[in-house]
Amino acid sequence: MPQAGSESGIFQTSVYIVLGNAESSFFGGNYILASRTGVHHADGLLAGGNLWQGPKSQNSKSWNFIGFRWFTVTLPPDALAGTCCSPLASPPPAYYFFNMEALRKGCPAPPVPPLYRPVALLLLMLAWMGLPTVARADALSDATDKLRSGDYDGAYTTAAQAIKDTYPSESLVAVEAQALLAVGRYNDAYAATVTGLRTQTDSIRLRLLYRTACLYTGKDTEALKALADIDSAMAILAQRQQILQTPLDAQTLTDAGEGALLLKMDPKTIIERFFDPAMQGKPAVHDSFVEAGRLALDKHDFQLASLDFGNGLKAFPGDADMLAGLAEAFRDSDREKFADYAQQAITANPRHVPTLLLLAENLIDAEQHDQARELLNKILTINPKEPGAFALLAVLSYLHNQPEQAAAYRTQALSTWGKNPQVDFLIGQKLSQNYRFTLGADEQRKALASDPTYTRARVQLAQDLLRLGQEEEGWSQAAQAHKEDGYDVEAFNLVSLDDEISKYKTISNGHFNLRMEPQEAQIYGPRVMALLEKERNIMPAKYGLDLTTPVLVEIFPNAADFSVRTFSMPDIGEFLGVTFGNVVTINSPGTHESNWPDVIWHEFTHVVTLTLTRNQMPRWLSEGISVYEENQGDPAWGIHMDPDFCGRILAGKMQPISSMSAAFLKAKNSTDTQFAYFEAELVVQYFMDHYSIDHVKTLLQDIGKGMEFNDALAKNFAPVTQLDEDFVKYAQDQAKKYAGDWNFSKPEEPGASPATVTIASDAAGQSATVTPAKVADPHNYYSRIEEIEKLLEAEDWEKARDQIKEINATGIYAPGPDNPYLMLAHVCDKLHDPAGEKEALTMVASHEADSLAAISRLLEIARNDKDYAAMAKWGEASIEIHPLGVTAWRALLDAHEERKENVAGIEAGLALINLDPPDLASLHYRVAKMMLPTDPVAARRHVLQALEEAPRFRAAYDLLAALPTTPVAAAPTATPTPATP
Repeated sequence: MPQAGSESGIFQTSVYIVLGNAESSFFGGNYILASRTGVHHADGLLAGGNLWQGPKSQNSKSWNFIGFRWFTVTLPPDALAGTCCSPLASPPPAYYFFNMEALRKGCPAPPVPPLYRPVALLLLMLAWMGLPTVARADALSDATDKLRSGDYDGAYTTAAQAIKDTYPSESLVAVEAQALLAVGRYNDAYAATVTGLRTQTDSIRLRLLYRTACLYTGKDTEALKALADIDSAMAILAQRQQILQTPLDAQTLTDAGEGALLLKMDPKTIIERFFDPAMQGKPAVHDSFVEAGRLALDKHDFQLASLDFGNGLKAFPGDADMLAGLAEAFRDSDREKFADYAQQAITANPRHVPTLLLLAENLIDAEQHDQARELLNKILTINPKEPGAFALLAVLSYLHNQPEQAAAYRTQALSTWGKNPQVDFLIGQKLSQNYRFTLGADEQRKALASDPTYTRARVQLAQDLLRLGQEEEGWSQAAQAHKEDGYDVEAFNLVSLDDEISKYKTISNGHFNLRMEPQEAQIYGPRVMALLEKERNIMPAKYGLDLTTPVLVEIFPNAADFSVRTFSMPDIGEFLGVTFGNVVTINSPGTHESNWPDVIWHEFTHVVTLTLTRNQMPRWLSEGISVYEENQGDPAWGIHMDPDFCGRILAGKMQPISSMSAAFLKAKNSTDTQFAYFEAELVVQYFMDHYSIDHVKTLLQDIGKGMEFNDALAKNFAPVTQLDEDFVKYAQDQAKKYAGDWNFSKPEEPGASPATVTIASDAAGQSATVTPAKVADPHNYYSRIEEIEKLLEAEDWEKARDQIKEINATGIYAPGPDNPYLMLAHVCDKLHDPAGEKEALTMVASHEADSLAAISRLLEIARNDKDYAAMAKWGEASIEIHPLGVTAWRALLDAHEERKENVAGIEAGLALINLDPPDLASLHYRVAKMMLPTDPVAARRHVLQALEEAPRFRAAYDLLAALPTTPVAAAPTATPTPATP
């Protein structure tokens, strides 16, 4: 809209452009102009998408209105000097207004006759706001494909050439900048985004990349300004949408969502308003799935992350970013999926740094440090400035007790962005995952010093402090993290758990602080404390440790609470207990079927070895010693050779000592995990058999002093290469001794399904599952089991018993589902042979202290036989598996009452009362009778409680009358002692 009046040839005009495209353009006077560096001046001429770098306009101003942008531009009188295009006297063809060659020669566009100015404006708007040319579209597609396949140099070259040939569109500049950032050319990325923003003044996407480039080039002030500019662009975007009432395209929604995250907007709102509609856009936009998935990962919502990345993979099959996101989402919950997705990502893009970093972390966890270092060096050939690679190199240095080298790597990691909180967070998180909780906590404090709003570091710090036993500060940090970010799943879980734990009961004795759910604490808390004290009197002295720090032991009645306390997330694996040093977390025996004294013995052994080595020992060695000590504590505890393990060893399917930790990470199922524990225990057994406990003690002490593990092995045993060779021979000798003439190779079983054999049992209906195999070899163990299965199905009990006894006569004991002794017990029950059944079940119980099915049946037989000694024995064995079961406590009460064992009888009676069965009046009465000789005051209380439950209970009245009328001081009551392991 030309304004009237001009002086000295100065042209002045005002035009408006609807904000429908980030690449805004406008007319200035009679010439086509484009904004390069913002809205305050125009410095070029445009035709058909090409810019001529003419003299900058003077005295330009701009105002923002809702939905539109108005410009007033004043051109100097020499703006047309040297023009090579004459004004047209007649209407020109449309292409003349977009004469590329004239502009490339530095000539301004010709004046546009007034009659055709509206047409020129329309053509200009179509050129700027329409679809890109075919050539530009092809270049963008080619550059994008190269970027996502790892050809970063090719992506940059293609994008840069397309920009030169056409103009710097938002998408081309974005690809150019991303390619430069991927290879560490941060200064070049900065320059590219600065140039791009001259034409794309309102581009949120380019401002996001510009901010990243600023951070990695030390331009902190510019990065802050970029964030403010993003805020302004977001406001304009909101105004535009409000006025025009048109939906935003998926890419713009994605960019706005990422900007909103930086501006600390509500994550739920961001998902609902930006990412969800963006992921539903047509055509699909790659970044929408990546950003949504990354947000879910940052909030520790791994299930949502897997859904977002999974949907992205459907839209972009084989995409490395989606596959890497899926690998990270499954890293802690499904190792097999993690490995599969990571491998697919590397296949799609061999230079995909995020995936390579994940794999390096995995190698560190597997204690394959040389391979991890090699992979990190490969990453540095892709991006010589990659902070994550230097951070993980710092972790490796810490793990090898090289703090000066670790500090140097940390400095390199921060050399580009000095206050990058992700560097210290990654270092600390990895150290904590390797049980260096004190170092890990220190690193999280550094991360928070760089960015106090970095919630992930605060959540990790809370976890570290809780694992170090610094509960007050740990819970405080968790609460603050939740306050800062109400959507962080781990922070929410920790705060919720804090509320739950506050209801627990704590039993303390100076050596231990035992925290349990109140009912469980009443029922078997004293037994737990007595067992802990017993082991404390044995294990520290055995390994030469002066244990002075109290140990916190927490037993969780809810498996999800245990998982949150241990891993900050519910439902992470099937762990019975975890030890962090002087903090032990245990799943209550009410949540699973295992022998809880065995679990406690195992975990307290960890306390000793981790304390002795200052948490610097390999995981496999710590687990191996704990399982070894289980076996020493009670032959029925721990893990023992079985046909499956024997077959694996003889088939060469075991890890050497030098890579034993990998056995745990490579486990695909619970059987693999059990075999990893068994392998580790077998190594310790080898050390004990071929060397001595003193060598093992010195090994642990050397590790605690910071000696390299392989050096400590060589000093106390032999070089690791020799140990690998000797151990394999030892393991195979053990397997051959176990196998005898048996062949434990498993035949193929297409379509085979397990058969279930249920031995006689109480109301709990405990059963044993037997899996047959299909092979004709008479020396193959699985073949014989299959033959027996056929006899059982045919109910040929006599012949089945004969065949089972043939197997048992070889001296083999095969724990687990294929146990011939369980089958023999079942057959003897069918043949009405109680002695044979009891003998077979006793063999099972003597080898497997967690076999509740066998123990429950033995308890039932003892009760039927009125064998009170056996009732006491098997009642105790049952309590060690299921301390909340009424049947076992009732058997103990009956047995001890009959045998006049009042102390143990009182314990059983009180446990039953706490379990709240229907016969409370009778239980109170029976407890009172046993208490009468030693504690008449307590006896009176229980008699009165019996009468409260049953006011007409005559025997209770009689007992009350027999009680002394004058209160008598209670004699001390002995603390029940659990069965000796």
